[in-house]
Amino acid sequence: MESLKEIFSKLREKENDSKIQSELFDTEEYSKKKVIINDKHKYISKEYQYFGLRLANQLGDMKRATMYIKWAKEKPRVVLEQAYSFAIDYPNAKDRSRLFMWKVAELERGMKAAKEPPA
Repeated sequence: MESLKEIFSKLREKENDSKIQSELFDTEEYSKKKVIINDKHKYISKEYQYFGLRLANQLGDMKRATMYIKWAKEKPRVVLEQAYSFAIDYPNAKDRSRLFMWKVAELERGMKAAKEPPA
């Protein structure tokens, strides 16, 4: 028959083993964390919010960050990606954000015209 001391030592070993298992299978880093970007937009929990803020930052237009987040949510991602690529690759651009907005409007007009049946 085992003594209480031996039983407790076995229980402690099992606890240590479970800690090792929890360290091996730590999924906390994959869980949805809230990312702090800046004071105005403290918590980001959705992908489109991150994409909108990334656009605003890379275009140098943090004043209109909420507009970029809204566009990332509502507009087709293809349009935004093409307009972003155009604005970044444009040589000698004074204001990339205005160029980006113009290109988004132009691409949307083109998509709208393509959807309308010819008369």
